[in-house]
Amino acid sequence: MKKFRLYLLFILILVGCNDKKELIDTNGCDTFSEKLQSSTVDIYEKSDIEGWLSTKIDEIENENSKNIAIVKVKIYQGLWNKQTVYFITNGLSSCFFCEVYYENGEKIDFSTKNNSNDFCNKSKNWKLIYEYGNGIF
Repeated sequence: MKKFRLYLLFILILVGCNDKKELIDTNGCDTFSEKLQSSTVDIYEKSDIEGWLSTKIDEIENENSKNIAIVKVKIYQGLWNKQTVYFITNGLSSCFFCEVYYENGEKIDFSTKNNSNDFCNKSKNWKLIYEYGNGIF
């Protein structure tokens, strides 16, 4: 059963990576991934995070048991177009930019009015501010 789940996970990741390729320039995506990998780490205590982001963290924690989850959820904070933005990621999501928000909690919709390539290339000052889960992804 574990082999089947891992195989299914691998298939989902492959399918997810092929989704909406035309919206994201590969070089921009690589640049963004490098920014996240080299981001500073400034982990906040959950009690220090207020408002909509705290509520979002509660939702994440309620949906995933920390001890059995194979996913590690990471929340990054950065700057884009002179605004603070938040990028929430986990290794199993097939949608790379589905969880990107402005500081006020408004979700950034890259399918209509925003350019994901601009976001990848021009966002900056990324730092990891929160992690949840014991997973490796």
